[in-house]
Amino acid sequence: MANKYGFGDFRIPVTFYGPSNEDSPEPNPTGQGEVYSALCFAYAPSSKDYTVLNASGIKQGVTLVMPDTRGEFIPDSTMTAVISDYRYQGIEWNILEVRPDFDENRFVTIVLGVIQ
Repeated sequence: MANKYGFGDFRIPVTFYGPSNEDSPEPNPTGQGEVYSALCFAYAPSSKDYTVLNASGIKQGVTLVMPDTRGEFIPDSTMTAVISDYRYQGIEWNILEVRPDFDENRFVTIVLGVIQ
C-alpha cells in the first residue's frame, strides 16, 4: 500500500495543552500547560470527521495528521491544541477524536473542533 503522507508534508506547527498543576505567571483561558509540540499536516474535515463534529454540535473543525510518537505523546480529549498558522490565528481547538494508524503505526489523525 502506498504511503498517503510523507514526512515532508508535516510543515504546520501545533502545540498541545493539557491539565497543568503548575502555578505559572502566564495564564491561558483553559488553565492548561503545554505538553507537546510537533509539525503536522492540516486539512478540512472529511465526511467521517464531520460525523464526529456534528455529534458534538460543533460547526468549525479541522483535522490534523502527525507522526506517531510511539507512546512519547498520546493526545486525548482532555487536551486542547493551538495551530501556528495564520489561517487558525487566535483559535484554541478542542480534541474531539484521536485515530491511531494501527495498520502501519506511522501517523495519528486528530479531529479538532471549536465549541462556540
